[in-house]
Amino acid sequence: MKNNKKNKKEKRNRTITRQQDNLNMFLASVLVTILLITFGLATVFGENKQYSVNENRYLAMPPNFSFASVKDGTFMKDTEEYISDQFVFRDALVKTRTGIDVFFGKREINGVYIGRQHFLFEKPVPYQQKRITKTVATMEEIANRNPSVHSYFALAPNSTEILSDYLPHNAPTENQTLQIYLTYNSLKKVSCIDICQPLKDDENPETLYYKTDHHWTTRGAVTAARVILHQMEPLKPVPDYRILPLTNEFQGTLASSSGIFSATDTVSIALQQNEVPYTVKYVEEKKETSSVFVSEKLNGKSKYDVFFGGNFAQINIETKAKSQKNLLVIKDSYANCVIPLLLPSFKNVVVVDPRYYNGNLQELIEKEGITDILWLYNVNTFLNDTSINEKLS
Repeated sequence: MKNNKKNKKEKRNRTITRQQDNLNMFLASVLVTILLITFGLATVFGENKQYSVNENRYLAMPPNFSFASVKDGTFMKDTEEYISDQFVFRDALVKTRTGIDVFFGKREINGVYIGRQHFLFEKPVPYQQKRITKTVATMEEIANRNPSVHSYFALAPNSTEILSDYLPHNAPTENQTLQIYLTYNSLKKVSCIDICQPLKDDENPETLYYKTDHHWTTRGAVTAARVILHQMEPLKPVPDYRILPLTNEFQGTLASSSGIFSATDTVSIALQQNEVPYTVKYVEEKKETSSVFVSEKLNGKSKYDVFFGGNFAQINIETKAKSQKNLLVIKDSYANCVIPLLLPSFKNVVVVDPRYYNGNLQELIEKEGITDILWLYNVNTFLNDTSINEKLS
């Protein structure tokens, strides 16, 4: 009898527990549904953000409906991207997810290595011989067509090469020193400048690159400029530079790509005693200024753009230097903070970024009376760049 009562009681308790569990699951489902509907409505009917400051990119906008886009699937794909980009509290959710990933030991997010002492690293690019052969052939052809022009090439390593001690354990890397020397050995008509070893020899290498951005700092640029000028003008003394900090609130592209904002960097400029007056002309924009520095950029996200305001197809700089030499710099963004340091040595400096330039390099060399050419790139960009091959013919 007692066992029957006990069994009935246990059965009743299990029934109550099961009912309570079902009620809890129902309430949880209702709550989740309400939250999803609320967030979904807030996303759809809320104000769309065009630009994400944290991610440093433009966000997806509402897709245009058409039967064709529904049929080929692009409408649903674009809608998914739109909801993902515009989802309410997206920044907080991304930050939380990144924090969880790092807590559980993840050391690579979106192609960014998470290193020691808050250093972030751009994942190195592998060496592709076929692509490099084409690019080098174009550089050699330009040198051959202009035998009286002095041609130089400075290829900068990235922070993974110089700050390897700060990389996460066993992070896959490339030997960028070898990549540079392989590229240099392919050139016969261009004088190659070794800036890799001077960067490695620096007593404070951690100050040569930003923690949150893929560029080198102004200290790294000064090191490069001194080596470049020494090879271009070996009989002249190398200038001394004074570094002036502008802001210590810079968080660059690697922070944006990884979602890790645990550090800030200082953006500085460098000045030398024999500064010369100059005029900066943005050719396609038809704009003229008296400084290579754009201070308004310090108020925005991309503070590295204080140098020239960013990347442009062609910039012409006319100086008052006591020189008859005209320099053509063919470059990526690593050169932006180096070029101001070269101005006192040239009468005119023409800056071309092949990624945006649609003209013909040979015609430009002849038109501007170029006496010296400097190719200035970082390894990752150079190994990926296909635009150089399109600017000669």
